Amino acid sequence: MGATFHDELVARRDKRHSKNHPFFEMWARGDLTKEQTAFYCIQHYHFVSEYLNWMAYEASQIPHRDVKLYLFENLGDEENPEDRHLDMLTDYVVTCGLKRESVEQAQVLPGTEGLQNWGWRLVYQRPWQIALTAMFIGLESQFMDICRKIVPALHKHYGYPPGAREIRFFEEHIGADEIHAAKGFAIVEKYCSTPELQQQAVRVVEEATLRRWRYMNGIYWFALHGKDDDTPPFPA
Repeated sequence: MGATFHDELVARRDKRHSKNHPFFEMWARGDLTKEQTAFYCIQHYHFVSEYLNWMAYEASQIPHRDVKLYLFENLGDEENPEDRHLDMLTDYVVTCGLKRESVEQAQVLPGTEGLQNWGWRLVYQRPWQIALTAMFIGLESQFMDICRKIVPALHKHYGYPPGAREIRFFEEHIGADEIHAAKGFAIVEKYCSTPELQQQAVRVVEEATLRRWRYMNGIYWFALHGKDDDTPPFPA
């Protein structure tokens, strides 16, 4: 039996999944300092800030009500004024010993800026079905498995008890992103309805995972060695 479109999307995402990046391998073993994990969170803050803007832009452009509903639902979860996800992320940075204002004022690494800029080219220049595929599957659906990898380490190696407010950003994204990922896949499979769109979708997932991997390279080398990028190899 041949692979389904869904299977091909998953296979391309998992080929270079950032959960396998050396930075997260070290985090899972407890080999990073809290400050190094916070440095990742600061760069993630700046990536997610733009990701939310991409969603808002697409929501303003796409005519289909079910897609709009999903985008606004996702944005509503992220921007909930009672507990914004970006505020959750900042709370973790603060508990690692950094100042709250350091998050927004931080240097944005070239790899982070490259991912931000690529995302804007994506939403402006590609068919919306392809842009959403890259966003939902190539980028967002990775984070659930990343959190599944590092949350046990936050408990075991970094001293945070399960349910601790300081790590709620990571714990809550396991359940929330599972729901978001399922809805994202459903939208992509519904609206990538031609062989041409499906081929583009599979390619853009691989492209998105490569962009995220390069972004992680920048974080790895700056957090560990003070360098902009020396590109650790993808594991064989």
